Amino acid sequence: MFKNIALITGASSGIGRYLSVELSRKGFEIILASRDLDKLNDTAALIDQDGGKSHIVSVDVSSEDSIKRLYEKSSKIGFVGTVINNAGFGKFDKIQDIDVKDWDAQLSINLRGSFLITKFFSESMIKKKKGMFVYVNSVAGKKAYPYSSAYVASKFGLLGFSRSMRSELREHNIKVVSVHPGAVDTAFWNNVKGDFPRSEMMDSKNVANSIAHAICVPDNMVIEELDIQRTEGEF
Repeated sequence: MFKNIALITGASSGIGRYLSVELSRKGFEIILASRDLDKLNDTAALIDQDGGKSHIVSVDVSSEDSIKRLYEKSSKIGFVGTVINNAGFGKFDKIQDIDVKDWDAQLSINLRGSFLITKFFSESMIKKKKGMFVYVNSVAGKKAYPYSSAYVASKFGLLGFSRSMRSELREHNIKVVSVHPGAVDTAFWNNVKGDFPRSEMMDSKNVANSIAHAICVPDNMVIEELDIQRTEGEF
């Protein structure tokens, strides 16, 4: 018997994939959400190998209609007690060279998507007086970096949103966790200009395990903000 249903956006790769696998090992039934169905199937296969249970739902977190369909499909599976907003997008350039479409996409995926998912999924949690929202943010949600104006703006906004939700939902026994990893070796860096040694970055599995620990604390406790950084600090 699975103890909880967890929804994870951006479950097709990186932290989202390994967090899905780790939570499955801890007894969660997993709803895997992303735009890339082929990669979601790969994540589901890893869960199946461990004897876990998962469901695949295609979603575009920047689309209200898509998130509404995600909520409807998820509700048919059961009560989703843990919602992990992990989907994210970053594109970095000088302010004068940023395309307006790229700016809007980062704000939509990184911030608006979390708002929409929280809006839909909070209703059932409030009724049941239990639940958890996890926002996988970034160190860029607490510290500004050059050539990252849209990404930093979206992540600072996500931190403010998560803190507001914590204050609003606490009375309903709903936990809110904001996670701020430093550099993690994922495909995120494939198109980032800069001399960042990937071999020295944190491993996705290790970061996912740390997040899973924060999710699984005792019922009357919550790790409200989790900063995860290399022992050596930033690059």
